[in-house]
Amino acid sequence: MEMVCEIMEKDEALKNVVKVRVPGIYGKKGDPLPKRMGKLVRPAAVALQQVFKEVVKAGGHLYISDMFRSAAQQQKAHADWKSGRKTAYSPPSCNSVHEAARAIDIDAYDTGIGHQRVREILNKHGWVNIVDTLTGAECWHYEFREKKWESYKEQHGYAAMAHAMKEEIGNLAGLRQAEAEKKAVRWLQESLNKILGSRLSVDGITGEKTREAVKAFQRKYGLQVDGVAGPITEGKLREILAV
Repeated sequence: MEMVCEIMEKDEALKNVVKVRVPGIYGKKGDPLPKRMGKLVRPAAVALQQVFKEVVKAGGHLYISDMFRSAAQQQKAHADWKSGRKTAYSPPSCNSVHEAARAIDIDAYDTGIGHQRVREILNKHGWVNIVDTLTGAECWHYEFREKKWESYKEQHGYAAMAHAMKEEIGNLAGLRQAEAEKKAVRWLQESLNKILGSRLSVDGITGEKTREAVKAFQRKYGLQVDGVAGPITEGKLREILAV
């Protein structure tokens, strides 16, 4: 398809969300991104239109590898990360801006004008990079936050911001499951702190420190060391804690 962001019809299931057509990386490079992914809140879509225009004017091109994710898709990405099948961190459902129709992943290594120049254009139009590096994990991830959400993030943290963004568009899928998982992770963190003295933040987020603490526990008690708190690891925790 042409190197443009085309705004299509309104998404009837989500508030202030429109369907978009953008060049993707699947199939033949440059074919439209799959329809299930092609959704953005309207201001983000308008801003991305301007990004494409400037990138093309500068002699470059922009391919999108990811955009909107359903709760199920986000949970699968999180499970793949937890199991080690995926190296780049993916948070659980309701903790990702992809589910809020405010995130894109780009092909940062194929822009024609360099990632630095494309980043400058994205930033100019309100698309924020979440890491400072131009290569490596998550360099390709950009979010459309606006001042309102930047302020919210400063006050409440990233996960809370993503959760609230998702609720704002009426995307309630997965909320109950996400709360249950957060509760389970908080219990895991509290248990590891009691048994290992890990001093983890009890925030319900399975970050790298939590994974490393799980591995330390597994090594100490002769379990498979994979950093995943599955039924066997959980059973051992409960046995030691006598709960």
